[in-house]
Amino acid sequence: MKKYVLATMMVFGSLYVTSQELPKEIRFNIELKQFDKAKDALDKYIADPKNTANPTATYYKAYVYSALARDPKKTTAESKALIDESFVAIKKYTELDPKAPLTKEESNSTLFNIYYLYYDLGIKLYNEKNFAESYNLFKNTLDVHDYGITNKLDGPNNLKFAVHDTDLIWNLAVLANELKKKDEAQIYYKKIADADLSDEKYVSAYEEMILKAKREKNAEQFAKYIASAKKHYPIDIPYWEMKEIEFALGDLEDEPLLNKYEELTKSLPNNYVVFYNYAIEIDKFLGTDASKGKDINAYKNKIEELYKKAVSIKSTLEGNLQLANLYYSKTFDLDERIAKIKGTKPAELKVKNDLIAESKANMLASIPYAEEAVKILGTYKEYKFADKSNYKLALEILGHAYKTSGNAAKLAEVEKKKIEVDKL
Repeated sequence: MKKYVLATMMVFGSLYVTSQELPKEIRFNIELKQFDKAKDALDKYIADPKNTANPTATYYKAYVYSALARDPKKTTAESKALIDESFVAIKKYTELDPKAPLTKEESNSTLFNIYYLYYDLGIKLYNEKNFAESYNLFKNTLDVHDYGITNKLDGPNNLKFAVHDTDLIWNLAVLANELKKKDEAQIYYKKIADADLSDEKYVSAYEEMILKAKREKNAEQFAKYIASAKKHYPIDIPYWEMKEIEFALGDLEDEPLLNKYEELTKSLPNNYVVFYNYAIEIDKFLGTDASKGKDINAYKNKIEELYKKAVSIKSTLEGNLQLANLYYSKTFDLDERIAKIKGTKPAELKVKNDLIAESKANMLASIPYAEEAVKILGTYKEYKFADKSNYKLALEILGHAYKTSGNAAKLAEVEKKKIEVDKL
C-alpha cells in the first residue's frame, strides 16, 4: 500500500493576525506550537456556551487537533480521536461561517493534513496487521476526500484531491475483501472498474463486477465490464469468453440452448469451447424426447461441422477423438445396411456398392483425426485409466482405417503400438 508524505503546509505566519479575537493564552500557545496547552485552553474556551458557535475558535480547534495528531508520542487511539475531532471541527467551521476566510487563507491546508493523517495512520495499522482498524481509517480518509471534492476545495500550490483516489479506493477494496465484507468490497471494486483503470492488479475488480452482473442477470452491466476486461487484459480473453458463454446460456436447455449456441458461434467465432460444447449438446439433445419430429440428419451433419471447426481453432485430444469416432461409428450403420442387401440385381448391387464406398470413405476420413489423437496421447508422461482407454480407441480406429486402405505397414505399426499401450 502506498504511503503519502505527510503535508506540513500550515500558514503559521498569519495565525497571530487572524486570531486576535481569541484569548491571549490560546494565541500564545499556538504561536509557540505548544499544541497540548493550546488544546486545553481551546477546549475550556469552547465549553463556554457563549463560545460554542464561535467560528474562529472552531477553526483553530481543527488546526490544533490536527497538529497534535502528528505528535509521535500520541498513541494510535489518541491520534485517531484527534483527527476525528479535527475533521468535525473543520466542517462545522464552514457551517458557522460559509465564507470560510480562515480556510481560504491557509488554502485548506488543515483539511489536506487531516486527509494525510488518516491515510498514514491507516498505512501504519495495515503494516501492524490491524486490518479492521486500518479499513476504518481508510474509510475516514475517503470521507475527507469526498468532502473536499464535493465542496471543490483545493490546497496550496495547486494541490488537489484526485477525482478518483485510486490508491485509497484500492486499499479499501483489498481490506474489505480481507475482512469478508463482500458487499462493501463490491462498492470499491465498482469504483475501480468504472474508472476504466488498466493496471494488472485491478483485474480482480473487473472480475468481481462481471460475476456480480452474472449473478444478478444484468445484461447491460455484464456487457460493460466484459468489454473493459477484454480491452485491458487481453491475455485473459479465454476466461472472459468463458464468462460470456456462461452468462448467455444460463439455465437454457433443449432447442433454446442450441439456438443460443448458434448465436455464440457468431459473436465468438474463434472460441474452441463454443463449437466443441455446441456439438456435445446437440448429441445430448438427439437422445431426448425433445428431438422427436426434428430434422435429425441436419443435426447430425451439424455435429461434424462443429467438431471440425473446433479442432481448426485448437487441436485437442477430445476434439480429434470425437471426430475420429464419429466417422468410425458411421461405418457401423453402413455395414449393417450392406449386410442386409442379399439380392444380385443391378439396382441392388449399385446400392450395395455405393454403401461400401461410403463406408470406406468414412473410415479413411477418420485417419487424420485418429492419428492426431495418438500423437497427442504419445506426449503424455503419465496415463490415467481414461487416457489409456482413449489411446486404445484411437489405435483401434486407426487399425481398421489402415486395414480398409490396404496400408499394411501402418497397420503393423498400430498393432505394435497397441502392445505398448497395454503395458502402460
